[in-house]
Amino acid sequence: MQDFINHTLSNFTQLDGFTIAASVLLFVAATPINRWLNPDEGLATRISMMRILNFLIVVVVIANAVLLLENDWLARITQCLVVIYFAALSTQVINFFVRARFGKKRIANNKTVIADTYSSRGLSLVVAVVVSIIAIVSCLRILGLNSLLEAGGAIGIIGIFLAMTQASWAPDIISGLIILNSRLCEEGDVIQFKLDGELTVASIFKTKLFHTECLDLANNHRLMIRNTRLREMVLQNLSRFASARGLRERMLFNIDYQHSQLEVTEMINRAFEAIDKVEGMREEQFEPEVLVFDTGDYAVTWAVYYYIKDIKRLLKIKQVFRSYVLAESERSGISLATPMLHNNYVQEPEHAQEPENVQEPEPHHQTAAN
Repeated sequence: MQDFINHTLSNFTQLDGFTIAASVLLFVAATPINRWLNPDEGLATRISMMRILNFLIVVVVIANAVLLLENDWLARITQCLVVIYFAALSTQVINFFVRARFGKKRIANNKTVIADTYSSRGLSLVVAVVVSIIAIVSCLRILGLNSLLEAGGAIGIIGIFLAMTQASWAPDIISGLIILNSRLCEEGDVIQFKLDGELTVASIFKTKLFHTECLDLANNHRLMIRNTRLREMVLQNLSRFASARGLRERMLFNIDYQHSQLEVTEMINRAFEAIDKVEGMREEQFEPEVLVFDTGDYAVTWAVYYYIKDIKRLLKIKQVFRSYVLAESERSGISLATPMLHNNYVQEPEHAQEPENVQEPEPHHQTAAN
């Protein structure tokens, strides 16, 4: 056994030792390296991919030294794995500098993050394509496909596969680039759209290569929407204000006709005075606007307009405001319940009286002729 170990160790070259040491070092340092290059997008996946490549490199180098095969195909596999590893690592390094130069910095959770733009995403795709082509050609040359016909055939097979599957990935990539270029909805924006017939209010978390991740503000969970489908929707970007006042929000209330406009306005103003003293959720320098929205058969629909800038708390703000208006309406004696019209029903008497002094006519007797 000792002789086998000594013989195996003697088969290791300096290059093998350096390769194993570098792979082990990079295996340990995979987490800090990937977190430094890009702490957000697919961190766990990138770390796992790097470590798997490092592990395979170590295993193949050891197998090559132990087996001592006549042909050098294990050595070629090792070289291919090293090329693939450094292609993936160099892509991440180049994309780090591309995002730092062309990305957009924004504040999220009290820290500065870099969001992709049209320029950074486009250059990242170009870098990935160029590095991938170089890596593929290098691996083909290492595996012995030196002629142009052999290398072109292998690349052609890859090209055919991409062409056959382009309908499932190309539209999403193009739509993602269009969304980033048009700045239709950027990371951090709050948008409103209809999803499967239901109105959804969500915040853009990340515009990725094939889909966009959103945070549903009502149900507090993530939505993943294909970039192609997102472009087909009618989006309302609530974060893009039409004026410096902020977002102009509206609440509707149905109130009986018996209450005058002055009574309703004073009741709403008292409710908002209480809101401003306790909550401070709206732009207090602008008074709430109380206007007639509709005059229906049952009640007057009153619209209350106000301005806010904390868009991510939009739903909570509206719920809090409604609770204050409800409490003040009860104190003021103004019901927010929609009054109903009274239906008059004609009821039949339980026992119908029979007409008095009604005599049945006597039957007429005819005399037969003899």
